[in-house]
Amino acid sequence: MSLGKQLNYHLIKQQEENICHISFEEEYTLYHAIADGNIEKVTRYVREYQKSDAASNLKNGILSNDPLQNVKYQFVISAAIITRLCAERGLARERAYTLSDLYINAMDACTSASSVLNLQGDMLLDFTSQMINMEKEDVYSIQVNRAIDYIYQHLHQKLTVADIADTLEINSSYLSVLFKKETGQCITHFIRQKKIIAASNMLKFSEYSYAEIAEYLGFSSQSQFIQSFKRETGYTPKEYKKKYYHIGLEL
Repeated sequence: MSLGKQLNYHLIKQQEENICHISFEEEYTLYHAIADGNIEKVTRYVREYQKSDAASNLKNGILSNDPLQNVKYQFVISAAIITRLCAERGLARERAYTLSDLYINAMDACTSASSVLNLQGDMLLDFTSQMINMEKEDVYSIQVNRAIDYIYQHLHQKLTVADIADTLEINSSYLSVLFKKETGQCITHFIRQKKIIAASNMLKFSEYSYAEIAEYLGFSSQSQFIQSFKRETGYTPKEYKKKYYHIGLEL
């Protein structure tokens, strides 16, 4: 089926209404600010995503007549471009793609266009932070880098030091000591911290229950999830959701 007639119609209509897609220069500037680790510039872009009328910005294109579906499609495109660019700039490929997968899964559970855009802002800042920290991580040994990649790749599973060590074919005690020495934190805390970051996004932007989040992220029980979340954030999941969920929808 040829879309030539529709293409010509839409081009004429967009010209008459003075509507055009985001310029190459502006798009290029954003994506490369992320890859360069320019947190100040990316933060300015994120503020645009958080404006109340951001979902109606036609410069991003109309991929669906459903406003929610439209921003979800745009989110996936943005995630794909950022992931590949950051990987090309040296971010560990498995980490980049797994981080993208985590954000797309969180986005899929969003129920409003504003919550998708707010999560997209989080994603831009997260990838920027990953690029900022990349130079520090480059000094890690290959065993620690592989352990970190494995953790990101299996964040939705129950993770133990023994399982990671077995995969890397090294002694678990040696891995624990090496990880602590090079990163400054124990490997179990690193795992818990990354799981809680994922959980906080699910609490802010989805309707998943605490039990579903606990199961999804590989916690042994709902009570363990609640205790871990409280330890890391200072809030129970219920308190956190009450504080941040509606704010996320209204941004």
